[in-house]
Amino acid sequence: MTKSEFLGLLRSELTQNKISDADDVLDEYEQHFAFKLADGFSEEEIAARLGDPVRLARQFGFERENEDHEVGKVMTVIGLGFADLAAGLFFLLPAVWIVAMAGLTAACLVLAVCLIINLNPGALIPAMPTISSLIFGIGMAALGMLVGAGTVYFAAFFRQMIRAFGRFHRNTMAVAKGEAVLPALALYPGFKPRFKRGLRRLTMISLLAVVVFFIVGMIISMIHSGALEFWHAWGWFGYTG
Repeated sequence: MTKSEFLGLLRSELTQNKISDADDVLDEYEQHFAFKLADGFSEEEIAARLGDPVRLARQFGFERENEDHEVGKVMTVIGLGFADLAAGLFFLLPAVWIVAMAGLTAACLVLAVCLIINLNPGALIPAMPTISSLIFGIGMAALGMLVGAGTVYFAAFFRQMIRAFGRFHRNTMAVAKGEAVLPALALYPGFKPRFKRGLRRLTMISLLAVVVFFIVGMIISMIHSGALEFWHAWGWFGYTG
């Protein structure tokens, strides 16, 4: 069964069973197909793993008596409460890391601008010739873009982790209530192909630029200062030689 056949049959059965949130259910299954297709699975394999769309649609319209699941629901709520607490503490660490990476990206770009235009507010940047400042500035800009690309990917991964946990939370409660479950979400983000290629290209170019410009900057600084340890010759870090 192809994707269009599966979704068409599922839509028909959801409508027939008068499921109020049929569009939301279909969106979830379309996203599931998109993720699995990106992983290299065929439409037929994905549809086979999902099962019979007629049965799935009937599950969404099937309700059991609440009394039959009352104990299970209470235990599930308690278990999910502990899981939510643990997840909240776990998610705090990557959230802080994302903020730190975003701050580092901004700092690198600001420093790059200062080096390129030879701006030194408060004499915070060590003194160096204009040519060295320009080359190191370009290298710092490339470093900022590299860290920025990493921040974008990590933030997308973090968002997908939260979505996957939310789906796990929803499906666990659905099982306890005797309701149908939605497809599990992958932990890794699903970028659009064009954006993914662009992000990969930016990462590779930035990495290459960081290496090249910092090496060239060091070589020129050594030549200009007449010393291998040019930072000593220019009195950086309080060194007066």
